[in-house]
Amino acid sequence: MSSIEKINFWEIFQIQNLISLSRILMTPIIGYFLWVNNNNATLILVFLLILAGSTDYLDGYLARKLNRQTALGLMLDPLADKIFATILILELVFLRKFPLWLALIIFFRDLIILIGATKMIRKKDFIPSSINSGKYYFAALAMLIASHVIGFAFGQYFCLYLTVVLYIISSFEYARNFYLVIKGEKPLEPSEDPVYKFIRGTLTVIFSAIFLYKLFEQFFGLNIF
Repeated sequence: MSSIEKINFWEIFQIQNLISLSRILMTPIIGYFLWVNNNNATLILVFLLILAGSTDYLDGYLARKLNRQTALGLMLDPLADKIFATILILELVFLRKFPLWLALIIFFRDLIILIGATKMIRKKDFIPSSINSGKYYFAALAMLIASHVIGFAFGQYFCLYLTVVLYIISSFEYARNFYLVIKGEKPLEPSEDPVYKFIRGTLTVIFSAIFLYKLFEQFFGLNIF
Protein backbone atom coordinates (compact mmCIF):
# COMPACT_ATOMS: atom_id res chain seq x y z
CA MET A 1 0.00 0.00 0.00
CA SER A 2 1.31 3.42 -0.89
CA SER A 3 1.09 6.49 1.28
CA ILE A 4 -0.99 9.20 -0.34
CA GLU A 5 0.10 12.79 -0.90
CA LYS A 6 -1.98 15.69 -2.09
CA ILE A 7 -3.06 15.04 -5.68
CA ASN A 8 -1.96 17.68 -8.17
CA PHE A 9 -4.00 17.27 -11.35
CA TRP A 10 -1.56 19.45 -13.30
CA GLU A 11 0.78 16.44 -13.13
CA ILE A 12 -1.36 14.92 -15.87
CA PHE A 13 0.96 16.71 -18.33
CA GLN A 14 4.04 14.87 -17.07
CA ILE A 15 5.42 12.47 -19.68
CA GLN A 16 4.73 9.27 -17.74
CA ASN A 17 1.09 10.25 -17.14
CA LEU A 18 0.59 11.22 -20.80
CA ILE A 19 1.91 7.78 -21.74
CA SER A 20 -0.67 6.19 -19.40
CA LEU A 21 -3.42 8.23 -21.06
CA SER A 22 -2.23 7.17 -24.52
CA ARG A 23 -3.53 3.64 -23.83
CA ILE A 24 -7.06 5.01 -23.50
CA LEU A 25 -6.67 7.07 -26.68
CA MET A 26 -5.69 3.92 -28.61
CA THR A 27 -9.07 2.24 -28.00
CA PRO A 28 -11.08 3.94 -30.80
CA ILE A 29 -8.26 3.21 -33.26
CA ILE A 30 -8.23 -0.44 -32.19
CA GLY A 31 -12.02 -0.53 -32.50
CA TYR A 32 -11.83 0.75 -36.06
CA PHE A 33 -9.39 -1.96 -37.17
CA LEU A 34 -11.44 -4.62 -35.37
CA TRP A 35 -14.38 -3.48 -37.50
CA VAL A 36 -12.31 -3.54 -40.72
CA ASN A 37 -11.33 -7.16 -39.95
CA ASN A 38 -8.86 -8.15 -42.68
CA ASN A 39 -5.26 -9.40 -42.70
CA ASN A 40 -3.71 -5.94 -42.85
CA ALA A 41 -5.98 -4.74 -40.04
CA THR A 42 -4.95 -7.73 -37.90
CA LEU A 43 -1.26 -6.87 -38.35
CA ILE A 44 -1.95 -3.29 -37.29
CA LEU A 45 -3.92 -4.58 -34.29
CA VAL A 46 -0.97 -6.74 -33.22
CA PHE A 47 1.30 -3.69 -33.43
CA LEU A 48 -1.16 -1.57 -31.41
CA LEU A 49 -1.47 -4.23 -28.69
CA ILE A 50 2.32 -4.49 -28.43
CA LEU A 51 2.52 -0.71 -28.27
CA ALA A 52 -0.12 -0.58 -25.53
CA GLY A 53 1.76 -3.22 -23.55
CA SER A 54 4.98 -1.26 -23.97
CA THR A 55 3.41 1.93 -22.64
CA ASP A 56 2.24 -0.01 -19.55
CA TYR A 57 5.89 -0.77 -18.78
CA LEU A 58 7.28 2.57 -19.96
CA ASP A 59 5.13 4.83 -17.79
CA GLY A 60 6.22 3.05 -14.60
CA TYR A 61 9.85 2.96 -15.71
CA LEU A 62 9.91 6.71 -16.44
CA ALA A 63 8.17 7.51 -13.16
CA ARG A 64 10.95 5.68 -11.28
CA LYS A 65 13.77 6.94 -13.50
CA LEU A 66 12.66 10.58 -13.30
CA ASN A 67 11.68 10.26 -9.63
CA ARG A 68 8.09 11.28 -10.42
CA GLN A 69 6.13 8.61 -8.54
CA THR A 70 3.15 10.73 -7.48
CA ALA A 71 -0.31 10.06 -6.07
CA LEU A 72 -1.88 10.93 -9.42
CA GLY A 73 0.42 8.56 -11.28
CA LEU A 74 -0.21 5.72 -8.82
CA MET A 75 -3.94 6.01 -9.49
CA LEU A 76 -3.76 6.84 -13.20
CA ASP A 77 -1.64 3.86 -14.30
CA PRO A 78 -4.00 1.07 -13.11
CA LEU A 79 -7.05 3.20 -13.97
CA ALA A 80 -5.81 3.59 -17.56
CA ASP A 81 -5.30 -0.19 -17.71
CA LYS A 82 -8.87 -0.84 -16.57
CA ILE A 83 -10.42 1.74 -18.91
CA PHE A 84 -8.36 0.38 -21.83
CA ALA A 85 -9.40 -3.21 -21.08
CA THR A 86 -13.05 -2.26 -20.49
CA ILE A 87 -13.46 -0.40 -23.78
CA LEU A 88 -11.55 -3.07 -25.69
CA ILE A 89 -13.71 -5.85 -24.20
CA LEU A 90 -16.86 -3.98 -25.18
CA GLU A 91 -15.56 -3.73 -28.74
CA LEU A 92 -14.73 -7.44 -28.74
CA VAL A 93 -18.18 -8.42 -27.46
CA PHE A 94 -19.73 -6.81 -30.53
CA LEU A 95 -17.01 -7.51 -33.09
CA ARG A 96 -15.23 -10.75 -32.02
CA LYS A 97 -17.79 -12.77 -30.01
CA PHE A 98 -16.05 -12.21 -26.66
CA PRO A 99 -18.14 -14.03 -23.98
CA LEU A 100 -20.75 -11.60 -22.69
CA TRP A 101 -21.00 -13.37 -19.31
CA LEU A 102 -17.24 -12.93 -18.78
CA ALA A 103 -17.40 -9.28 -19.81
CA LEU A 104 -20.15 -8.66 -17.24
CA ILE A 105 -18.31 -10.26 -14.32
CA ILE A 106 -15.10 -8.41 -15.28
CA PHE A 107 -16.95 -5.08 -15.29
CA PHE A 108 -18.62 -5.95 -11.97
CA ARG A 109 -15.26 -6.80 -10.37
CA ASP A 110 -13.58 -3.63 -11.60
CA LEU A 111 -16.49 -1.51 -10.37
CA ILE A 112 -16.34 -3.09 -6.90
CA ILE A 113 -12.55 -2.64 -6.72
CA LEU A 114 -12.86 0.99 -7.83
CA ILE A 115 -15.50 1.71 -5.19
CA GLY A 116 -13.47 -0.09 -2.51
CA ALA A 117 -10.23 1.67 -3.44
CA THR A 118 -11.97 5.07 -3.39
CA LYS A 119 -13.35 4.35 0.06
CA MET A 120 -9.94 3.26 1.33
CA ILE A 121 -8.29 6.39 -0.05
CA ARG A 122 -10.87 8.69 1.57
CA LYS A 123 -10.97 7.00 4.97
CA LYS A 124 -7.48 5.60 5.41
CA ASP A 125 -5.36 8.17 3.58
CA PHE A 126 -3.36 5.84 1.33
CA ILE A 127 -3.53 4.39 -2.15
CA PRO A 128 -4.03 0.62 -2.37
CA SER A 129 -1.41 -1.06 -4.52
CA SER A 130 -1.79 -4.05 -6.81
CA ILE A 131 -1.43 -7.62 -5.55
CA ASN A 132 0.46 -10.35 -7.39
CA SER A 133 -2.64 -12.38 -8.27
CA GLY A 134 -4.24 -9.20 -9.63
CA LYS A 135 -1.24 -8.60 -11.89
CA TYR A 136 -1.34 -12.18 -13.17
CA TYR A 137 -5.10 -11.94 -13.68
CA PHE A 138 -4.65 -8.84 -15.82
CA ALA A 139 -1.85 -10.54 -17.80
CA ALA A 140 -4.12 -13.56 -18.48
CA LEU A 141 -6.95 -11.23 -19.46
CA ALA A 142 -4.61 -9.35 -21.80
CA MET A 143 -3.66 -12.64 -23.51
CA LEU A 144 -7.35 -13.58 -23.75
CA ILE A 145 -8.15 -10.21 -25.34
CA ALA A 146 -5.22 -10.57 -27.76
CA SER A 147 -6.40 -14.07 -28.70
CA HIS A 148 -9.83 -12.73 -29.64
CA VAL A 149 -8.29 -9.83 -31.55
CA ILE A 150 -6.15 -12.07 -33.78
CA GLY A 151 -8.51 -15.05 -33.92
CA PHE A 152 -6.24 -17.43 -31.95
CA ALA A 153 -8.63 -20.30 -31.12
CA PHE A 154 -6.43 -22.16 -28.60
CA GLY A 155 -5.61 -18.94 -26.76
CA GLN A 156 -9.32 -18.11 -26.45
CA TYR A 157 -10.02 -21.36 -24.59
CA PHE A 158 -6.72 -21.66 -22.69
CA CYS A 159 -6.72 -18.07 -21.43
CA LEU A 160 -10.45 -18.19 -20.65
CA TYR A 161 -9.93 -20.85 -17.97
CA LEU A 162 -6.72 -19.20 -16.74
CA THR A 163 -8.45 -15.83 -16.48
CA VAL A 164 -11.41 -17.25 -14.55
CA VAL A 165 -9.14 -19.03 -12.02
CA LEU A 166 -7.04 -15.91 -11.44
CA TYR A 167 -10.22 -13.81 -11.32
CA ILE A 168 -11.46 -15.86 -8.36
CA ILE A 169 -8.10 -15.86 -6.54
CA SER A 170 -7.42 -12.13 -7.00
CA SER A 171 -10.99 -11.15 -6.10
CA PHE A 172 -10.69 -13.10 -2.85
CA GLU A 173 -7.36 -11.44 -2.01
CA TYR A 174 -8.66 -7.94 -2.79
CA ALA A 175 -11.73 -8.60 -0.61
CA ARG A 176 -9.54 -9.89 2.22
CA ASN A 177 -7.26 -6.83 2.13
CA PHE A 178 -10.25 -4.48 1.95
CA TYR A 179 -11.75 -6.18 5.01
CA LEU A 180 -8.47 -5.89 6.94
CA VAL A 181 -8.07 -2.20 6.10
CA ILE A 182 -11.65 -1.34 7.06
CA LYS A 183 -11.03 -3.07 10.41
CA GLY A 184 -7.96 -0.89 10.89
CA GLU A 185 -5.48 -3.72 10.37
CA LYS A 186 -2.51 -3.85 8.02
CA PRO A 187 -3.27 -5.49 4.64
CA LEU A 188 -1.30 -8.58 3.70
CA GLU A 189 1.65 -7.83 1.44
CA PRO A 190 2.71 -10.08 -1.50
CA SER A 191 4.82 -13.02 -0.36
CA GLU A 192 8.56 -12.68 -0.99
CA ASP A 193 9.24 -16.30 -0.07
CA PRO A 194 11.86 -17.68 -2.54
CA VAL A 195 9.99 -20.98 -2.96
CA TYR A 196 6.74 -19.17 -3.76
CA LYS A 197 8.54 -16.87 -6.22
CA PHE A 198 10.20 -19.87 -7.90
CA ILE A 199 6.89 -21.71 -8.29
CA ARG A 200 5.21 -18.56 -9.59
CA GLY A 201 8.00 -17.92 -12.10
CA THR A 202 8.09 -21.55 -13.26
CA LEU A 203 4.34 -21.66 -13.88
CA THR A 204 4.56 -18.37 -15.77
CA VAL A 205 7.26 -19.77 -18.06
CA ILE A 206 5.32 -23.01 -18.65
CA PHE A 207 2.02 -21.27 -19.47
CA SER A 208 3.76 -18.72 -21.68
CA ALA A 209 5.61 -21.48 -23.55
CA ILE A 210 2.37 -23.40 -24.19
CA PHE A 211 0.64 -20.23 -25.38
CA LEU A 212 3.48 -19.27 -27.75
CA TYR A 213 3.92 -22.80 -29.12
CA LYS A 214 0.22 -23.07 -29.99
CA LEU A 215 0.30 -19.57 -31.44
CA PHE A 216 3.14 -20.43 -33.80
CA GLU A 217 1.51 -23.76 -34.58
CA GLN A 218 -1.71 -22.07 -35.73
CA PHE A 219 -0.24 -19.17 -37.68
CA PHE A 220 3.08 -20.55 -38.95
CA GLY A 221 2.44 -24.30 -39.13
CA LEU A 222 4.98 -25.10 -36.41
CA ASN A 223 4.66 -28.72 -35.28
CA ILE A 224 7.65 -29.99 -33.28
CA PHE A 225 5.95 -32.96 -31.61
